[in-house]
Amino acid sequence: MPGAIDKNAVRQRFQRSLETYNRAATVQRDMAGTLLDLFAAATLERQFEMITELGCGAGILTDRIAERFDFAHLTLIDLVPECEAFHRGRANAEFLCGDIETIELPESDLFLSNAVFQWLAEPEQFFGRVAEKLRNGGYLAFTTFGPETLHELSSLTGNGLPYRTAAELVNILESNGLHVIASHEELIVQEFDSPLAALRSLKETGVTAVSAGRPWSRRTLAEFSETYTDRFRLSNGNVPLTYHPIALVAGKKLTT
Repeated sequence: MPGAIDKNAVRQRFQRSLETYNRAATVQRDMAGTLLDLFAAATLERQFEMITELGCGAGILTDRIAERFDFAHLTLIDLVPECEAFHRGRANAEFLCGDIETIELPESDLFLSNAVFQWLAEPEQFFGRVAEKLRNGGYLAFTTFGPETLHELSSLTGNGLPYRTAAELVNILESNGLHVIASHEELIVQEFDSPLAALRSLKETGVTAVSAGRPWSRRTLAEFSETYTDRFRLSNGNVPLTYHPIALVAGKKLTT
C-alpha cells in the first residue's frame, strides 16, 4: 500500500535527475501541452497580472507560459533549489524555493502546475490554501497522475503514490469553492525492451519504484524483471509502462 510521502527523498531524487529530466520526461511534456490547450479552449483567457507556477522544475511548462500568456509578473516555486538555474533571465519572473504545501503562496490570477500534485501529502488543505490566494475570477489549471499510473510496478512491488481519481480531485476542488470548468484524462502506455529500461526511464525523471530504505539486490532485481516480463510482455516482446494523466481547469467565481 502507498505510504507517506517523504519530501526530502522527493527533493533528492529530483536533484539527481535534473540533467536528464527534460530529455526523459516525454509524458510530462505532452501533459503540459494538453493542459494549455484545455485551458485555452475552456477560458479563451491569456492576459493576467499575476501568474504562479507550482513546481516549475526545469521549465517544461514554464517555457510555454511566455508563449501562451501575457502577464505582469510570474512567480516560480519549486522544492529543488537547483531549479533556479533553469529560470534565470526569464522576463518579469522570480524563483522561490520551498515546498508548495508550506511556503507562503502569492496572490495570483492564475495558478498553473504540471505533473506535480501527485506528490501532495494533504491535497484538501493545499487546495484550500490555493483558493484563498486565488483572486476573484481567477483560475487554477493543473495536471497530475491518476490511479492507473505505473500499475505494472505497484502490482509487483506494493509501492506507489496515493493517486486520486479525477472525480476525487473534482470533489476536493469543489469543496474548496473552486468550480471545475474543464477536464481531460487518458491512458498513455510506453513500451520498453526490458523492465530495466522502464525503471531507467523513471529514474531519469526523478521517480523510483523502490521505497526508501529498500535497495534491491541483483537477485531481487533479476526476479522482479523476470516476473514483470512474464506478466506483462506484449505480443511484440516489449513490456509496457502505463501513465494516467489527468488535467483539470477550475475557476474562482466572482464575488461582490
